[in-house]
Amino acid sequence: MVGGRKRAAAEEGSGPTTRASKAAKTGDGAAAGKSKGGKRGGPKANMAANTFKANALPLHVNITHTPPSVADKNTVPATAADPGSLGSITLVPSVFATGSYGWKGNKRIQVEISNPEGGGEKEKVHVQLTINATVLGSKGAGGDEDKEEKEAEEAKEEAAEEAKENGDGEENAEEAAE
Repeated sequence: MVGGRKRAAAEEGSGPTTRASKAAKTGDGAAAGKSKGGKRGGPKANMAANTFKANALPLHVNITHTPPSVADKNTVPATAADPGSLGSITLVPSVFATGSYGWKGNKRIQVEISNPEGGGEKEKVHVQLTINATVLGSKGAGGDEDKEEKEAEEAKEEAAEEAKENGDGEENAEEAAE
């Protein structure tokens, strides 16, 4: 029989030759290159969520069929006379359930689309728009007031436990907690 025999691996103990095993290796044996999960260590927001919510102004978004035009001295802005305008959405400052903050808003609009099956007539469809604009790096950013409140509550509980251990009784323990 001719052929059919595989070559020995160049390195001893180097498992199967899959795409991942062919990646460049670093000194500690881990594959070099990008890590899973995308870019880390991006911009960080320093403002606390409550401060952001109290000071941020709403954002306004115009929804239109008309693409934006470059404004010059001789043209009317597209927003002033837009025949393709579908509506606008106001995004309000908000703290999301994930702990990050930004703006959110939603609105229902009607969009007309041509229907070739309906004799060329336009058909109106109802559309739900939801926009979340998250401040990059805002998750867990800044000194959260909620965190401070939790720490103060924990300190009160610890003081109450110490008072009980010292034999001050339940009445004094409650006073120490306050």
